[in-house]
Parts: sequence; C-alpha cells; structure tokens
Amino acid sequence: MALISRKQFDLSHIHIDEKLQGASLASFTRRSAAFLVDWTIIFICTEYLWILVPLGLVYLLGKGKLKKSVTSGSRYIKKSVILADRKLETLDIDEKLRKRFRKSITFYLHMVIYLPVVAALIIFVVWLVKLIFPQEFSTTAVQTSSFLSTLFQPVTDLNDALALISKFFGAFLYFSFFTWKWLGQTPGKRFMKIRAVKLNGQPISLWGSMERTTGYTASAALFLVGFFQYFWDKNRQTTHDKITETIVIDC
Repeated sequence: MALISRKQFDLSHIHIDEKLQGASLASFTRRSAAFLVDWTIIFICTEYLWILVPLGLVYLLGKGKLKKSVTSGSRYIKKSVILADRKLETLDIDEKLRKRFRKSITFYLHMVIYLPVVAALIIFVVWLVKLIFPQEFSTTAVQTSSFLSTLFQPVTDLNDALALISKFFGAFLYFSFFTWKWLGQTPGKRFMKIRAVKLNGQPISLWGSMERTTGYTASAALFLVGFFQYFWDKNRQTTHDKITETIVIDC
C-alpha cells in the first residue's frame, strides 16, 4: 500500500546573509519617523495627483524616456509574474490554475501601474476644460451631476469611501515602487538613513516590495500590534518583516 505524502515543516529555504551578522538595527523612533515622512508625502501627492502625473509624463516626453519607461514597466511585470509562477510550481499547483493566475495577476499589475495615470489625465483634462470654458463647463457639470446622481445614487453615496480608498491605493504604489527601485528605501527611510534588507542578502524584487507593502495591513491589524512586535522580537522584526523575511538596518 502506497504511503500518503504529507507536507513537512521545512526552513531550508531561509539563508541568512553573513554580512548581516552584527548589523545595527534601526530604532523604533527612526522607523516611525520615516513612516511619518512617507505618509506626509503620500498625502500631498494624492491631493495633487491630477497635476503631478501630467507633469511627470511631460518630463518623460521631454527626456525621450516615456516609451522606455512603459517598456521597462511591462518587462518588470512579466518578470515578476514568472517568479511568482515558479514559486507556485514548487508547491505543485495545477498548470491550469497557474495559467489563470498568470492572466489575472498580469491584468492586476497593469491596473495598479496605469489606472492612476489614466485617472489623473482625465482629471487634468477636465480641469483644462473648466479653465478654458468656465460657463459651458458649469452648465454641463450640473446636468451631468444630476444625471449621474439619479442613475448611480448608490455610487455617489460612497464618494468619501472611494476617496479614502484612492489614497491607500496611492500609498500602495508609493511604498511598492520606492522599496523596489531604491533597494529597500522609501524617501522617508532615505531621509532617516535606514534601509529594509532581505535576510538572504538578495535585493528586494518588485513582487517582494508589493508583498511587504501588503504586509503593513497585517501589522496594522489589532490596534497596530504588528508594528509593536518590534519591541519583543529579538531581531526587531515587525509582522510585515516576518512575512517578507526582512529586517530594517541603519545605513
């Protein structure tokens, strides 16, 4: 009779970089200050996203880097999806399920990157129309608002909630992008001279930075207990550090 194979506990995938031994761990005060700086920047950027995105696109066009940036973004998405698929393959996930996952996550990542750009451009165009044709815009806006309020009353009642969600969506992009692009640093961390690093010494990938950003939700659960885990953990890891196998050190 064939024995039933069972998944066994295994930590062999965790390799600790010897260079991290004895590294100076970032203090809770500096980590908190970095977080405060980052959220201040996020608040300012989300309030004026409709003007910052078009200015950024104009800058890229002027430098001839827009096409290169789009191509690079698509390439990194493809690379991240491949890495995620390989991880699922090691877990013996069915090929058909993995194929659906690849399609879904590719669509999701493109939405994460490009939807804020499209939304900001639409808002910018509306602002220009309002500036050039104020009277016509006012009349059209009233008519459109009246029509939409009748047609989509449940949606208009959620405006405040949607505005809050958009800010958290912007925060997700902010932390994910900078943590990946600046090798474990956000503007706040760079200002406070600290850095998040992988325990195995490898650079944090785009997928890994997204995973770490998502992990903030786990740290924030139960009245921020995950963040305060810093004080009783031997290596000063919070919950999101545990999830992504990272620590935060002084630069």
